[in-house]
Amino acid sequence: MNEKTVVITEMDGKYRVENNGISEFALLGILECIVFDLKSAKRAATEINSEIKTANAPAPVVESTPVKTKESAAESNSPELRTRIANAIKAIRGLGGQTPDFDADSASDQELQEELNALTEQYKRLKGAKSPGK
Repeated sequence: MNEKTVVITEMDGKYRVENNGISEFALLGILECIVFDLKSAKRAATEINSEIKTANAPAPVVESTPVKTKESAAESNSPELRTRIANAIKAIRGLGGQTPDFDADSASDQELQEELNALTEQYKRLKGAKSPGK
């Protein structure tokens, strides 16, 4: 069997390569494989260490969320209704329509929903009046 050897030594940050029977091109390929293996091993060790740290970490504290009642659900719908009303007013004015002043900040959820329904109907009428020409 024909034995080929490569000896790499390092001294004070300088490397010395002695090869016996291996072309420089083949030696570069071998070194690239070694570097890849070292990086893979380091990556695997890092993943294992992070898994160990995660396993040893205390369990996260889970905060309970309050159960939504009708009142809290209505409160969460109010900002959405106000936004939809503002968008409907812009759309109606964009079609050349007139909208009455409406104080959405002091209105109840029921009043907000009624106003949104009225604006939606007005928008549909304006859109229908503009569409037949198309």
